[in-house]
Amino acid sequence: MKGYSNYIFDLYGTLVDILTDEEDPRHHELCSAWYSEHGARYEPAEFRSEYLRLCAEEQSENPDPLYEFDIRRVFRSLYAEKGIEADHRLVEETAVFFRITSLKKLRLYPWVVPVFERIRRKGSGIYLLSNAQAAFTLPELRLLGIADSFDGIVISSEAGVRKPSPLIMRKLLERYGLDPAGAVMTGNDRLTDIACAGAFGMDSFYIRTATSGSGSLPRAKFELLDENYAELPHMLGLGE
Repeated sequence: MKGYSNYIFDLYGTLVDILTDEEDPRHHELCSAWYSEHGARYEPAEFRSEYLRLCAEEQSENPDPLYEFDIRRVFRSLYAEKGIEADHRLVEETAVFFRITSLKKLRLYPWVVPVFERIRRKGSGIYLLSNAQAAFTLPELRLLGIADSFDGIVISSEAGVRKPSPLIMRKLLERYGLDPAGAVMTGNDRLTDIACAGAFGMDSFYIRTATSGSGSLPRAKFELLDENYAELPHMLGLGE
């Protein structure tokens, strides 16, 4: 495999093994208690129904099915409905609490740090392109110890659009001045990561993980279909 000047990675399911459960009744209880403690009283079922309603309203503001809203607005609205004006700090803290109480698993895949170190030694760039909520993702990057590993980050909630829309990839390429011919996109989802790279004629590398879909198209230029992570440096053009 040829070497690349820049390596673009998906996050969840690719670099990070994650499991969340927002349907857990205990999660609803904890979130209603959090809001009630901050002056916005909710019963657990009420909290859940209002959260889902506000999410649906935010999504309906744009007819593009790949539109991505910022979840912070929902958390702020949940306070406003109870007459509480939430400042930026409270909204950010609420987002972190919401995420933590729904989180069942969060860990880096074991290959990530060694591969990133090889990319750095080679002098290439490392970029993140993620379908995610920045209010959740940025604290998790710090927790996982990789927040400073990237030369650039584009997250769908801040971009307002998610993969596989070419718009989010274009935003990354233009913001950081990247040439698609010298970059490779690595991800675990064919329909988002691989398709998004394909829109720019960019090479792509598919890693099948527990959260990958079952489809076989579109195909990536390079694919790792088992957990033989020892092959990753070679497959990514990073030498032996």
